[in-house]
Amino acid sequence: MEKEDIKQQLDSIKDNVLNRVLVFVLFVLVFGLTISILRIPETGFKPIFAVHSSLFLLMLALFIFRNKLNISLKGGIFMGAMYIMAFSGLMSWGLYGFGYVYIIPATAVAFVYFNKRVGWILTGSSFLAVIAIAFMFHFNLLDFSPEKAGYMQSFPMWMNMIITLTLVSTVITFFWNNLFGMLMKTYLKIDEQQSKLKNINEELIAAKDKAEESDRLKSTFLQSMSHEIRTPLNIIIGFTDMITQTDDEEERKELNEVIKDNSNQMLKMVNDIVDFSKIESNTIHFHNKTFNISDVLTEIENKVKKNVPAEVEFIIHKTDLQLTTDRERLFQILYNMVDNAVKFTRQGKIELKCFQNEKHLTIRVEDTGIGIDKHFQEKIFERFFKIDSFAHGAGLGLCLSKTMANIMGGDIKVVESEIEKGSKFDFTFPLN
Repeated sequence: MEKEDIKQQLDSIKDNVLNRVLVFVLFVLVFGLTISILRIPETGFKPIFAVHSSLFLLMLALFIFRNKLNISLKGGIFMGAMYIMAFSGLMSWGLYGFGYVYIIPATAVAFVYFNKRVGWILTGSSFLAVIAIAFMFHFNLLDFSPEKAGYMQSFPMWMNMIITLTLVSTVITFFWNNLFGMLMKTYLKIDEQQSKLKNINEELIAAKDKAEESDRLKSTFLQSMSHEIRTPLNIIIGFTDMITQTDDEEERKELNEVIKDNSNQMLKMVNDIVDFSKIESNTIHFHNKTFNISDVLTEIENKVKKNVPAEVEFIIHKTDLQLTTDRERLFQILYNMVDNAVKFTRQGKIELKCFQNEKHLTIRVEDTGIGIDKHFQEKIFERFFKIDSFAHGAGLGLCLSKTMANIMGGDIKVVESEIEKGSKFDFTFPLN
């Protein structure tokens, strides 16, 4: 919340408190004037009652026009009325009349409605004035002489003191209690608004971070695609030109195979990008049907085995099991896992195994490839992340496979991996 808003809130509180106090002060003045008028035959202090009557009319006018005056003017008038009440009593009664107690609400108004400097100046000045008046009475420069002898020891005098002290203390208590209560409510409101602003700021920071991350990923994606698309495309164009320049059927066949392999790489890359875009926009669809997983494993075996190096033994342990899910997505996930193993295995073996229990089917792909450092075993499922920057592919395969596995109710994780000894990946899938 801005400082100006907080100042407006505090001014509103002060205004509301002063309006409430004015009602109570009017009651005090009416009550006090009534008692004072009844005591005129005993005291004879008619001028002071005229002053108090004028103050009552002033406070009544202040209350009537309270919504048309600014807070500083109202506070000043109220403070001035309290000082007049205090010093008119002091000048007439001396310290006997307890008039000085009106100085307390007056200085309280000075502190609350103005500032500390004004408050301390008025407090000090009031203290000095009370001492000066006391000395003036002491040296008979001022004189207090009631009409009725013995009034100072009478019951009405002591009742007057008690009533005055009670009323003034009630005014002060009422003032501070209302001010404290309204300040607490405003503080809670400000605190609530600040909490909301904090939450909004956190959301904005998160959105900013997300936007910056998205921008970084876009740059990474463009850099990766620039390389990954141009490389197979250059091979396709170059080898296509070479086909037109040779009549050797065997050579033409080899060139065609290279062109076909690079075309498939580009097609897979484009398909991965399209699928990832659909996942990001929440427009990807799954079409469930019943099939035998053995057929999917056979299809993967036929598609992958031609790319497996001669030094690598490729084994798929097939299982006869009926599944109901999206066959194409399941094939895509398993193919990405096996293709990833082939990409990073130069000798040893690649093995696919199936395990099942009552609830889940687990398909494990083991290889004796380069392995994955433990610090990268979670990062390999992030988009565009590549352990080997020279390996072909956009770095979307495992990320896309894990995301689709999660959507299908399953998961992919690294079970075990060690540098230069190989890796084990598990794809766990619910049977129901």
